[in-house]
Amino acid sequence: MPLHVIYGEDEFTASEALAALKAALDTDGSLAANTTVLPARGLTPQTVLQHAAALPFLAPARLVVVEGLVTSLGGRRGVMDTWQPLVDFVPQMPETNHVVLLEPPPKPGEREVVGSHALVTALKRSPNVTVTNCAALKPWRGRDGGPSEVETWTERRARHRGIAIERAGVALLADLAGTNLRLIATELEKLAAYTNGRPITVADVETLTPLAREESLFELVDAVIEGRAAPALVMLRRVLEETSETPVAVMNRIARQVRNLVRATELIEARASEQAVGEATGARGFPLTKLLRQARATSRPAAEAALRAVEEADTEVKTGKRTDVLALELLVVRLAGIVPPARAGRR
Repeated sequence: MPLHVIYGEDEFTASEALAALKAALDTDGSLAANTTVLPARGLTPQTVLQHAAALPFLAPARLVVVEGLVTSLGGRRGVMDTWQPLVDFVPQMPETNHVVLLEPPPKPGEREVVGSHALVTALKRSPNVTVTNCAALKPWRGRDGGPSEVETWTERRARHRGIAIERAGVALLADLAGTNLRLIATELEKLAAYTNGRPITVADVETLTPLAREESLFELVDAVIEGRAAPALVMLRRVLEETSETPVAVMNRIARQVRNLVRATELIEARASEQAVGEATGARGFPLTKLLRQARATSRPAAEAALRAVEEADTEVKTGKRTDVLALELLVVRLAGIVPPARAGRR
């Protein structure tokens, strides 16, 4: 297929799709010398057609990668009038030539619009056009308790790369990385080199994966959110003394989790689905399961009171009323009174 549209939320999957196309076309090692990359800024249909029509030089294939064209066009009026020449040219493209419209993932909070864009819709009518939607995988497990899409992808990736990994290791790596497939792919290679042929275990993931090293901070935030003041104060001292985390960074982590708690309690009160809570808070996999447990163990008024306490502690630090360490310690104690341990979910 001479023209390819590659887009979607998952940048890593899109990059792999492009790499697979390059590998298929590069039968004699000459593709690099016959590849042109065109940024969308200031690009005209005439320039694209010029490159798309040029025959490969002493090679079986030519590749033209256009970066972010559809995204840059947006919904401006007259787009199709301007780019109709490209639509008309595609059916006549030499079979040796390939044009890829490579689109960046949407920014956080933005809706994916490439697939429904007028230019893509028009291009799809041609039989020699392929459109690949690299959608983000779902990190939550199904109602039957089966593996999430991210876990399934991780297992398939490991198998394809000849990497042995225990099922529990797959689950932990997926929980730590969320939907970051690039991180999972990188960690798999690193873990495989570390284990040198033996199956990767949970202990290996905990030792080598950077996100696993943040577990002490996660445990601290959980203890604070769940009202377990005594262990939280002990963990707080350990985190401040043994890691590079600052009191302000810790308070920011607590604030983020409290904000998610407020949102989760609101949605649970409105009888929203677990998936809706995940989409609203950005929590996936085990973090989502944990957030739901914490939200069900408290109430919306209590969560909102906790958020006010966090905001007051932040103001005390910024105005110099208290030192950051003292304000943080007092916040831990105050949150314990808002979310009593008797009602808090246990780890």
